[in-house]
Amino acid sequence: MRHSPKVRRTRALRSRPERTMSTVSEVPQIARNWWLFLVLGIVSVIAGILAIVYPDITLLAVGIFIGVSLMFIGAMDIVEAIAGAPESRALSAIVGVLALLAGLVCLRRPGESLLALVIVLGFYLIVTGVVRFVRSFSSLEDRALLMGLAILDIVLGALILSLPGLSLVTLAILFAISLLARGVFSIVAAFKLRSVSHPAEAGTAATA
Repeated sequence: MRHSPKVRRTRALRSRPERTMSTVSEVPQIARNWWLFLVLGIVSVIAGILAIVYPDITLLAVGIFIGVSLMFIGAMDIVEAIAGAPESRALSAIVGVLALLAGLVCLRRPGESLLALVIVLGFYLIVTGVVRFVRSFSSLEDRALLMGLAILDIVLGALILSLPGLSLVTLAILFAISLLARGVFSIVAAFKLRSVSHPAEAGTAATA
């Protein structure tokens, strides 16, 4: 039985909200929280710049700086594990928990041992670099950028562990490079997530 064009148009209009709502529901929750990545990026960039600009730093200050930075990064990774894409939640959780533990170790006795900071930070960068490298294969759009960031962390971690007589200044600068790279990546990711979430929000408003 053939329906008139008016009937077909009415049915199409009725089904359009359902398709729109389906599209909105498919947008990951993390995309709607894009501003968290922006905050992480800005804080990381500022922290990295400060570490490079003020090289004459004490062991206590370095320990607190690294510990707080790792705790903040770990908290953001945990948020991503909870609200991010299902296929990457496990790896995000691993990286987040590792960052929190490393941060706690650095903050527990931040001014006592440079060797402890070197070991904790070096192994943290290598392990998270490997995890992020594996995780990059699940991403199509930013695979090259994620791989580059992961390789940078692995290289920096290896340098921290292998350089003999590593000084506080060198340790702070190497970690600052990692923070700057993470910060730039987080800012870029934030604006990409923002562009994904805004059309979905516009679709929700249009159907309201």
